[in-house]
Amino acid sequence: MGLIHQTWKLNTSEGSFIVQRLHPRFDPAVTEDGQAIGQWLRQHGFPVPQFRRARDGSLHLSWAEGLWRVMDCLPGSCHPTPPNWGYLEEAGAAVGRLHRLLAQMDYRFRFQIPHFHDTAHLWQQLRQYEPAPEVQAEWQFLIETVPNLLLPSGIPTQIIHADLKFNNFLFDEQGRFVGLVDLDTFMYHNLYVELGDALRSWGKRGNTLQPEAILAGLRGYAQTGNLHALQPELLLQGIQLITLELGMRFLQDWFEDAYWNWDPQRYPSRKAHNLARCQQQICLYQDLTQRAPQLLESMRALLSCEQRKEGR
Repeated sequence: MGLIHQTWKLNTSEGSFIVQRLHPRFDPAVTEDGQAIGQWLRQHGFPVPQFRRARDGSLHLSWAEGLWRVMDCLPGSCHPTPPNWGYLEEAGAAVGRLHRLLAQMDYRFRFQIPHFHDTAHLWQQLRQYEPAPEVQAEWQFLIETVPNLLLPSGIPTQIIHADLKFNNFLFDEQGRFVGLVDLDTFMYHNLYVELGDALRSWGKRGNTLQPEAILAGLRGYAQTGNLHALQPELLLQGIQLITLELGMRFLQDWFEDAYWNWDPQRYPSRKAHNLARCQQQICLYQDLTQRAPQLLESMRALLSCEQRKEGR
Protein backbone atom coordinates (compact mmCIF):
# COMPACT_ATOMS: atom_id res chain seq x y z
CA MET A 1 0.00 0.00 0.00
CA GLY A 2 1.52 3.32 -1.08
CA LEU A 3 0.91 6.70 0.54
CA ILE A 4 -1.00 7.87 -2.56
CA HIS A 5 -1.73 5.07 -5.05
CA GLN A 6 -2.96 1.67 -3.90
CA THR A 7 -0.04 -0.62 -4.75
CA TRP A 8 0.52 -4.38 -4.95
CA LYS A 9 3.34 -6.68 -6.02
CA LEU A 10 2.18 -9.32 -8.49
CA ASN A 11 4.21 -12.53 -8.93
CA THR A 12 3.50 -14.42 -12.17
CA SER A 13 5.09 -17.12 -14.30
CA GLU A 14 6.44 -14.33 -16.50
CA GLY A 15 8.08 -12.45 -13.64
CA SER A 16 7.21 -9.97 -10.90
CA PHE A 17 5.35 -6.74 -11.52
CA ILE A 18 4.05 -3.75 -9.57
CA VAL A 19 0.32 -3.05 -9.98
CA GLN A 20 -1.17 0.30 -9.00
CA ARG A 21 -4.62 1.82 -8.90
CA LEU A 22 -4.12 5.43 -9.92
CA HIS A 23 -5.28 7.96 -7.33
CA PRO A 24 -8.24 9.90 -8.76
CA ARG A 25 -6.41 13.21 -8.37
CA PHE A 26 -3.80 12.08 -10.91
CA ASP A 27 -4.46 12.47 -14.62
CA PRO A 28 -3.47 9.40 -16.68
CA ALA A 29 -0.98 11.62 -18.52
CA VAL A 30 1.26 11.35 -15.45
CA THR A 31 2.13 7.82 -16.57
CA GLU A 32 2.98 9.05 -20.09
CA ASP A 33 5.35 11.58 -18.52
CA GLY A 34 6.95 8.94 -16.32
CA GLN A 35 7.36 6.62 -19.28
CA ALA A 36 9.06 9.32 -21.39
CA ILE A 37 11.49 10.43 -18.69
CA GLY A 38 12.09 6.85 -17.59
CA GLN A 39 13.03 5.88 -21.13
CA TRP A 40 15.59 8.70 -21.26
CA LEU A 41 17.10 7.64 -17.95
CA ARG A 42 17.26 3.94 -18.87
CA GLN A 43 18.92 4.80 -22.18
CA HIS A 44 21.67 6.49 -20.18
CA GLY A 45 22.11 3.60 -17.78
CA PHE A 46 20.05 4.88 -14.85
CA PRO A 47 17.69 2.15 -13.53
CA VAL A 48 14.01 3.06 -13.19
CA PRO A 49 10.88 0.94 -13.82
CA GLN A 50 9.22 0.65 -17.22
CA PHE A 51 5.44 0.79 -17.51
CA ARG A 52 3.80 -2.05 -19.43
CA ARG A 53 1.23 -1.41 -22.14
CA ALA A 54 -2.11 -3.16 -22.43
CA ARG A 55 -3.10 -5.04 -25.59
CA ASP A 56 -4.61 -1.88 -27.04
CA GLY A 57 -1.36 0.03 -26.49
CA SER A 58 -2.62 2.01 -23.52
CA LEU A 59 -0.62 2.41 -20.33
CA HIS A 60 -3.79 1.99 -18.25
CA LEU A 61 -6.62 -0.48 -17.82
CA SER A 62 -10.04 0.78 -16.79
CA TRP A 63 -11.55 -1.66 -14.29
CA ALA A 64 -13.61 -1.60 -11.07
CA GLU A 65 -14.27 2.13 -11.37
CA GLY A 66 -10.57 2.94 -11.46
CA LEU A 67 -7.52 3.24 -13.69
CA TRP A 68 -4.86 0.58 -13.22
CA ARG A 69 -1.29 0.37 -14.47
CA VAL A 70 1.51 -2.19 -14.39
CA MET A 71 5.26 -1.68 -14.28
CA ASP A 72 8.29 -3.93 -14.07
CA CYS A 73 9.43 -4.88 -10.58
CA LEU A 74 13.09 -3.93 -10.38
CA PRO A 75 15.54 -6.14 -8.51
CA GLY A 76 16.75 -5.07 -5.10
CA SER A 77 15.13 -4.12 -1.83
CA CYS A 78 13.90 -0.88 -0.31
CA HIS A 79 14.41 0.02 3.35
CA PRO A 80 12.29 2.27 5.57
CA THR A 81 15.53 3.64 7.07
CA PRO A 82 19.16 3.28 5.96
CA PRO A 83 20.91 0.28 7.56
CA ASN A 84 24.13 2.34 7.70
CA TRP A 85 25.59 5.58 6.34
CA GLY A 86 27.01 3.78 3.31
CA TYR A 87 23.47 3.40 1.96
CA LEU A 88 23.04 7.16 2.15
CA GLU A 89 26.30 7.79 0.31
CA GLU A 90 25.06 5.41 -2.39
CA ALA A 91 21.72 7.23 -2.56
CA GLY A 92 23.44 10.62 -2.67
CA ALA A 93 25.70 9.52 -5.52
CA ALA A 94 22.68 8.14 -7.39
CA VAL A 95 20.88 11.46 -7.03
CA GLY A 96 23.94 13.28 -8.32
CA ARG A 97 23.94 11.11 -11.45
CA LEU A 98 20.18 11.57 -11.79
CA HIS A 99 20.48 15.35 -11.65
CA ARG A 100 23.23 15.41 -14.27
CA LEU A 101 21.05 13.39 -16.64
CA LEU A 102 17.87 15.37 -15.99
CA ALA A 103 19.72 18.66 -16.48
CA GLN A 104 20.35 17.58 -20.08
CA MET A 105 16.67 16.88 -20.75
CA ASP A 106 14.14 19.35 -22.11
CA TYR A 107 10.63 18.00 -21.68
CA ARG A 108 7.14 19.45 -21.79
CA PHE A 109 5.00 17.79 -19.14
CA ARG A 110 1.47 16.67 -19.94
CA PHE A 111 0.44 16.56 -16.29
CA GLN A 112 1.73 18.20 -13.12
CA ILE A 113 0.36 17.83 -9.62
CA PRO A 114 -1.25 21.25 -9.12
CA HIS A 115 0.99 23.53 -7.04
CA PHE A 116 3.26 20.68 -5.95
CA HIS A 117 6.20 22.11 -3.98
CA ASP A 118 4.62 25.56 -4.31
CA THR A 119 5.05 26.35 -0.65
CA ALA A 120 3.78 29.92 -0.85
CA HIS A 121 0.54 28.81 -2.51
CA LEU A 122 0.04 26.04 0.04
CA TRP A 123 0.59 28.55 2.85
CA GLN A 124 -2.00 30.88 1.34
CA GLN A 125 -4.48 28.02 1.13
CA LEU A 126 -3.88 27.02 4.73
CA ARG A 127 -4.56 30.59 5.85
CA GLN A 128 -8.09 30.33 4.45
CA TYR A 129 -9.12 27.57 6.85
CA GLU A 130 -10.75 28.32 10.17
CA PRO A 131 -8.75 26.08 12.53
CA ALA A 132 -10.62 23.88 14.96
CA PRO A 133 -9.33 23.88 18.56
CA GLU A 134 -7.60 20.50 18.12
CA VAL A 135 -5.35 21.87 15.34
CA GLN A 136 -5.08 25.51 16.42
CA ALA A 137 -1.52 25.22 17.73
CA GLU A 138 -0.19 23.44 14.63
CA TRP A 139 -2.01 25.80 12.24
CA GLN A 140 -0.70 28.91 14.01
CA PHE A 141 2.88 27.60 14.16
CA LEU A 142 2.93 26.88 10.41
CA ILE A 143 1.30 30.18 9.47
CA GLU A 144 3.83 32.14 11.55
CA THR A 145 6.98 30.16 10.65
CA VAL A 146 6.82 29.23 6.97
CA PRO A 147 7.08 32.73 5.39
CA ASN A 148 10.56 33.21 6.85
CA LEU A 149 11.77 29.99 5.21
CA LEU A 150 10.73 30.70 1.60
CA LEU A 151 13.70 30.46 -0.77
CA PRO A 152 14.80 33.53 -2.75
CA SER A 153 13.51 33.98 -6.28
CA GLY A 154 15.74 33.51 -9.30
CA ILE A 155 17.32 30.19 -8.31
CA PRO A 156 17.97 28.10 -11.47
CA THR A 157 15.58 25.24 -12.13
CA GLN A 158 15.76 21.93 -13.97
CA ILE A 159 13.78 18.69 -14.08
CA ILE A 160 13.86 17.01 -10.66
CA HIS A 161 12.39 13.79 -9.28
CA ALA A 162 10.62 15.66 -6.44
CA ASP A 163 10.03 12.66 -4.16
CA LEU A 164 13.41 11.22 -3.19
CA LYS A 165 12.33 9.67 0.10
CA PHE A 166 14.66 6.89 1.14
CA ASN A 167 12.27 4.00 0.51
CA ASN A 168 12.08 4.98 -3.17
CA PHE A 169 15.67 3.71 -3.57
CA LEU A 170 16.47 0.05 -4.23
CA PHE A 171 19.68 -1.64 -3.08
CA ASP A 172 21.29 -5.01 -3.59
CA GLU A 173 22.45 -7.25 -0.74
CA GLN A 174 25.81 -5.44 -0.61
CA GLY A 175 24.12 -2.06 -0.17
CA ARG A 176 24.76 -0.86 -3.71
CA PHE A 177 22.15 1.30 -5.43
CA VAL A 178 20.27 -0.64 -8.13
CA GLY A 179 17.13 1.39 -8.86
CA LEU A 180 14.85 4.34 -8.19
CA VAL A 181 11.05 4.11 -8.20
CA ASP A 182 8.04 6.48 -8.18
CA LEU A 183 7.93 8.30 -11.50
CA ASP A 184 4.86 10.46 -10.86
CA THR A 185 6.38 13.67 -9.50
CA PHE A 186 8.97 14.77 -12.08
CA MET A 187 8.79 18.54 -12.48
CA TYR A 188 10.85 21.69 -13.00
CA HIS A 189 12.13 23.11 -9.73
CA ASN A 190 15.36 24.07 -7.99
CA LEU A 191 17.82 21.64 -6.44
CA TYR A 192 17.44 23.08 -2.93
CA VAL A 193 13.83 21.91 -2.84
CA GLU A 194 14.83 18.51 -4.27
CA LEU A 195 17.71 17.96 -1.86
CA GLY A 196 15.82 19.47 1.06
CA ASP A 197 13.10 16.87 0.64
CA ALA A 198 15.60 14.04 0.17
CA LEU A 199 17.79 14.93 3.14
CA ARG A 200 14.75 15.42 5.36
CA SER A 201 13.63 11.89 4.52
CA TRP A 202 17.08 10.36 4.82
CA GLY A 203 17.88 11.96 8.18
CA LYS A 204 14.56 11.33 9.94
CA ARG A 205 14.58 9.06 12.99
CA GLY A 206 11.34 9.35 14.90
CA ASN A 207 10.97 13.02 15.80
CA THR A 208 14.62 13.91 15.23
CA LEU A 209 16.85 14.61 12.23
CA GLN A 210 20.32 13.10 12.35
CA PRO A 211 23.05 15.44 11.05
CA GLU A 212 25.31 12.44 10.36
CA ALA A 213 22.73 11.04 7.93
CA ILE A 214 22.37 14.36 6.12
CA LEU A 215 26.15 14.69 5.75
CA ALA A 216 26.47 11.11 4.50
CA GLY A 217 23.95 11.86 1.75
CA LEU A 218 25.81 15.03 0.80
CA ARG A 219 29.15 13.17 0.70
CA GLY A 220 27.64 10.78 -1.83
CA TYR A 221 26.18 13.66 -3.84
CA ALA A 222 29.60 15.32 -3.87
CA GLN A 223 31.14 12.27 -5.57
CA THR A 224 29.42 13.34 -8.81
CA GLY A 225 30.82 16.89 -8.70
CA ASN A 226 27.41 18.48 -8.20
CA LEU A 227 27.80 19.82 -4.68
CA HIS A 228 30.36 22.56 -5.22
CA ALA A 229 27.87 24.88 -6.98
CA LEU A 230 25.36 24.86 -4.10
CA GLN A 231 25.14 27.19 -1.11
CA PRO A 232 25.14 25.48 2.32
CA GLU A 233 22.82 28.09 3.84
CA LEU A 234 20.20 27.42 1.18
CA LEU A 235 20.66 23.67 1.51
CA LEU A 236 19.82 23.91 5.20
CA GLN A 237 16.94 26.29 4.49
CA GLY A 238 15.61 23.85 1.90
CA ILE A 239 15.48 21.05 4.47
CA GLN A 240 13.67 23.29 6.95
CA LEU A 241 11.25 24.56 4.32
CA ILE A 242 10.27 21.16 2.94
CA THR A 243 9.86 19.72 6.42
CA LEU A 244 7.19 22.29 7.20
CA GLU A 245 5.76 22.18 3.68
CA LEU A 246 5.00 18.53 4.27
CA GLY A 247 3.51 19.44 7.63
CA MET A 248 1.21 21.89 5.85
CA ARG A 249 0.18 19.24 3.33
CA PHE A 250 -0.77 16.86 6.13
CA LEU A 251 -2.68 19.59 7.95
CA GLN A 252 -4.46 20.60 4.74
CA ASP A 253 -5.69 17.04 4.39
CA TRP A 254 -6.85 17.15 8.00
CA PHE A 255 -9.29 19.79 6.78
CA GLU A 256 -10.10 18.13 3.43
CA ASP A 257 -9.91 14.48 4.58
CA ALA A 258 -9.46 13.14 1.06
CA TYR A 259 -5.86 12.69 -0.13
CA TRP A 260 -3.42 10.65 1.95
CA ASN A 261 -3.85 6.97 2.61
CA TRP A 262 -3.95 6.19 6.32
CA ASP A 263 -3.38 3.29 8.71
CA PRO A 264 -6.62 2.09 10.36
CA GLN A 265 -4.62 -0.28 12.57
CA ARG A 266 -2.91 2.65 14.29
CA TYR A 267 -5.37 5.53 14.00
CA PRO A 268 -9.15 5.87 14.31
CA SER A 269 -9.43 8.10 11.22
CA ARG A 270 -7.53 9.73 8.37
CA LYS A 271 -7.80 13.03 10.28
CA ALA A 272 -6.08 11.53 13.32
CA HIS A 273 -3.27 10.08 11.20
CA ASN A 274 -2.77 13.34 9.32
CA LEU A 275 -2.61 15.34 12.54
CA ALA A 276 0.02 12.96 13.92
CA ARG A 277 2.01 13.31 10.69
CA CYS A 278 1.79 17.10 10.85
CA GLN A 279 2.93 17.13 14.47
CA GLN A 280 5.91 14.94 13.60
CA GLN A 281 7.04 17.34 10.86
CA ILE A 282 6.89 20.24 13.31
CA CYS A 283 8.96 18.24 15.82
CA LEU A 284 11.49 17.46 13.09
CA TYR A 285 11.76 21.14 12.18
CA GLN A 286 12.25 22.15 15.80
CA ASP A 287 14.93 19.50 16.28
CA LEU A 288 16.71 20.59 13.10
CA THR A 289 16.61 24.23 14.18
CA GLN A 290 18.40 23.34 17.40
CA ARG A 291 21.07 21.44 15.47
CA ALA A 292 21.33 23.99 12.66
CA PRO A 293 24.50 25.90 13.70
CA GLN A 294 26.64 22.76 14.01
CA LEU A 295 25.12 21.18 10.89
CA LEU A 296 25.68 24.34 8.85
CA GLU A 297 29.32 24.45 9.94
CA SER A 298 29.78 20.83 8.82
CA MET A 299 28.04 21.51 5.51
CA ARG A 300 30.28 24.52 4.86
CA ALA A 301 33.37 22.42 5.56
CA LEU A 302 32.18 19.72 3.15
CA LEU A 303 31.40 22.21 0.39
CA SER A 304 34.71 24.00 0.92
CA CYS A 305 36.54 20.70 0.52
CA GLU A 306 34.66 19.92 -2.69
CA GLN A 307 35.28 23.39 -4.10
CA ARG A 308 39.03 22.97 -3.51
CA LYS A 309 38.91 19.63 -5.32
CA GLU A 310 37.03 21.24 -8.21
CA GLY A 311 39.67 23.96 -8.43
CA ARG A 312 42.53 21.52 -8.83
